Amino acid sequence: MVNLVLRTYSFVYKQLKDIIELIEQHKLTAEKYKTIEAFYEKKAEEKVACLAYFDAETGLPNRLHFTNQVEDYVQRFSKIRKHRKLAVLFIDLDRFKMINDTVGHYAGDIILKQLAKRIQGLLPKKSFLARFSGDKFTILITEDVDVEKIADIGQTLLHIIAKPIMYEAREFFLTGSIGVSFYPNDGITTELLFKHADTAMNLAKQQGGNKMKFYSTEMNQQVLYKLELEGYLRRALEKNEFHLCYQPLIDLASGEVYGSEALIRWEHPKLGLVSPGEFIPLAEETGLIHEIGKWVLKKACQENKKWHDLGYDYLAISVNVSANQFQQMSFIEVVKEALEETGLPPQYLTLELTEGVMLRNITHSVIVMKELQKLGVKVSIDDFGTGYSSLSYLKDLPINTLKIDRTFINNLKVNSTDIAIVKAIITMGHGLSVKVVAEGVETDEQIALLKELQCHYAQGFYIDRPMKSEAFEKGLAKLKAL
Repeated sequence: MVNLVLRTYSFVYKQLKDIIELIEQHKLTAEKYKTIEAFYEKKAEEKVACLAYFDAETGLPNRLHFTNQVEDYVQRFSKIRKHRKLAVLFIDLDRFKMINDTVGHYAGDIILKQLAKRIQGLLPKKSFLARFSGDKFTILITEDVDVEKIADIGQTLLHIIAKPIMYEAREFFLTGSIGVSFYPNDGITTELLFKHADTAMNLAKQQGGNKMKFYSTEMNQQVLYKLELEGYLRRALEKNEFHLCYQPLIDLASGEVYGSEALIRWEHPKLGLVSPGEFIPLAEETGLIHEIGKWVLKKACQENKKWHDLGYDYLAISVNVSANQFQQMSFIEVVKEALEETGLPPQYLTLELTEGVMLRNITHSVIVMKELQKLGVKVSIDDFGTGYSSLSYLKDLPINTLKIDRTFINNLKVNSTDIAIVKAIITMGHGLSVKVVAEGVETDEQIALLKELQCHYAQGFYIDRPMKSEAFEKGLAKLKAL
């Protein structure tokens, strides 16, 4: 706003200076002076209007102008008996910040200008494109508005945005997230149309970007639920709403329990038991995973140390580590702290990482894993076979255990394709001197086949479900009594 005022004053000052020069040179009459003054006043007003309603970088209508356009159409269509439809599209460029950080904001503005021209060129008649803010564009479509046509326009937009953009002999690749709302179905006011298009756009962005989403009531409920869940999650630790369950791990050769996997559970007083599949991604997105992960690690070590003190000093504990936790520079210190505070010997702790986590930054991952092994802590690849599953990196990773994903164990039968995959993974594990765990074991047949294939360890509902600390402890006592 300050820039707008300064630019307007600069323009007016220049015009006044020109008038003074004319007066000095031609000794203008009062009448002529008034005529010239009126002309320049009009020009100044036009300039102010231009600065107020148009974006300086792209030349497109700005947020204020676009809002007025939509408001005008909403008012007009509300008076027409035959219902006319409008479509409002919000477009947000995915990861555009990376371009600003790499080549600067000036280059970013040039790239945005190129992109605006592309989008403008494919819009149907009586459509309005605006730069809403930053890297967000908005479109109003006023004619031939139906879902199929808007879907086609959206797909074309995604394709156009994804084409490489040249700047100083370099190619830049962008994608976009598009949200759509319709008048009057999704709102009869400009505010609601904007809000709902924005909600749909954010959902497209959350699902990885390069997508178009239409608004729905269910979507709004989903967003509201997510906001509510986030509020509860932020207070869950201080309110002691988390607890751990422990699923037994057995040695297939002896049939004995050698340890357990610690699994977090959230019991909320209003929502009840919230699935980890719901709250873990949200914890990662909000950064809450760091404190939650720290709590899980310490609690699991503490519980396992207690079992050692009760005479079960052979028990190991496995703890899952999220991508965000593992990539933190302080992660090694967090592990050290948990071991020191609980007194659990490090050789009884296994940290489970997915393939994707490790390959996000392979150099950093290898360094961290080696540091963990120096401490005596074991490292396991979880859900093996569902991610990258590249043998070229596997031989270089300092790991102790491979966990075969349950999707291969679920259909494990004689003469099935899955048995060939499981056999290959187990053989590879033996070749690399790495222990192999089969997760998701649910039948006696699967246990028999895994023993035959010389798999080292197993876990799953057939052996036992995840249970609270007290129940796990009672199970250990029963086994000891046998």
